[in-house]
Amino acid sequence: MKNFKRTALAGVINLALFGIPDAHADTAALERRIRELETRLEKLDQAAALANKPTPAPAPVAAAPEVEKLTRKVNTLERKLEVQDEVTAGTFQKLPVFEAGENGFKISSSDKKHQVRIRGAVQTDGRFFIDDNSFTATDRFELKQARVWLEGYFFKNIYFKIMPDFAATNILPDAYLDYAYHPAASLLVGKYKSPLSLERLQGDADGTFLERAFPSYLASNRDVGIQLHGAFSKPGYKTDTVAGPIDTKNTFTYQIGVTNGSGDDGSIDKSSAGTADNKEINGRVFAHPFQHTGYSWLEGFGLGVAGSVGNPDKQALNNQSTPLGRSKYIDYASTHKALPVGAAAAVAYAAPTSDGTASRIYPQAYWFSGPFGAMGEYVISTQHLSGTSINTRASTNVKQENKAWQILGSYVVTGEDNTFAGVKPIQNFDPLKGTWGALQLAARYSELDVDNSTFVILDPSKSATKARAWTVGANWYLNSNAIIRADYENVSFSGGAGTSSTKVTDRPNEQIFATRFQLSF
Repeated sequence: MKNFKRTALAGVINLALFGIPDAHADTAALERRIRELETRLEKLDQAAALANKPTPAPAPVAAAPEVEKLTRKVNTLERKLEVQDEVTAGTFQKLPVFEAGENGFKISSSDKKHQVRIRGAVQTDGRFFIDDNSFTATDRFELKQARVWLEGYFFKNIYFKIMPDFAATNILPDAYLDYAYHPAASLLVGKYKSPLSLERLQGDADGTFLERAFPSYLASNRDVGIQLHGAFSKPGYKTDTVAGPIDTKNTFTYQIGVTNGSGDDGSIDKSSAGTADNKEINGRVFAHPFQHTGYSWLEGFGLGVAGSVGNPDKQALNNQSTPLGRSKYIDYASTHKALPVGAAAAVAYAAPTSDGTASRIYPQAYWFSGPFGAMGEYVISTQHLSGTSINTRASTNVKQENKAWQILGSYVVTGEDNTFAGVKPIQNFDPLKGTWGALQLAARYSELDVDNSTFVILDPSKSATKARAWTVGANWYLNSNAIIRADYENVSFSGGAGTSSTKVTDRPNEQIFATRFQLSF
């Protein structure tokens, strides 16, 4: 670089010499100027070299003892704050999650492995009999249900339910544990609904009418026992976890169990044991054959069959009552007290019991599509009645085969979906905003036929041989939790009245209007 500059400088000087006439006179001055320029170039070169050389780091200065002490304190405080932040974050992660809404009150663990729900239901009814002169009944208001219960799960798959009812004599309808480890096989133990009648398995707050039809009353209500149950979905689709005795989401479900056996329309009180070592085996299979087929109008169709077999030992019999009026039309305490037709001598019987083989078979189906819903079931309930003569102490045994069936249809006129679990309004009742909830209309026919052999022991003037009921109803869903129901039912009978077992007439029709305000969450 230096040589280049000098060469350029010399070139400039030569041009200057050739271009100036008396250049020799100024030669000494030019030489001085060259030396000055060379000196300046050297200084510039030195400055450039110094600029490219790294600047040495300053020598470390020893920190004063006070500074070191303060530094340690600052570092200690920073670490304490970091630890406190970690502890606080961990604590918040472990705090439970509280939720409240239309599905009740729910407390869940932060990892969602544990949950407890608080739920409740209140049903207040008014029942008014029409033509009281021909039928002895009492108009009344009554508290049908007053339930507060706990349900939930622990470790994701151990479900539980504890449900007392403060409006009923049997104050503990449900109390069970359900180990739902795998959808295909779950284990239910405790007190629960027997898996027989389809309408009985419907939620108590989800039914179409205020009361269930005749077939439900030939099945046991609640029983204590153990049950294996599970579900399977169509290949290629995930099976939903099954918790509890009811499932409507999977393609195929089953239940099979052993219970104490509580008899027709029976419900074992609390945790009492069965009356004998002989228990009842019951089960149910149910399928939704058109699920995931693309035929949406058929996907809500389900059908199945349920049944039971047992061998009760002198088990008490439950009287049978009409669905809506709940008036007794089969009275097992009203036996023959005088000479029955064809008897050689006067015979009077004590109240009979169920003694011997007992069985039930329940074909059943439902279909829900959009606003339309239908349900039907048929039952044959067989048991052996044992009656003891008060006069001779001799026993009379008869085989009783009672039959019942029902068919019902419903339609949601406001357009909501009709389901086995009830109706959820699109818009809640709010007249100031012009919304009125959902309205469902329904109709049902049901009948029960009592085996004629029953009246070898029972007095036919006190118990009917057949009961037929047709019912119409309307359900006004104010929101997902509140419902106003109104039903009218007309029940006709064969037999069940008269002056004696030899002078039997038909019992007068029972006509009743009933309404219910229901709140459930």
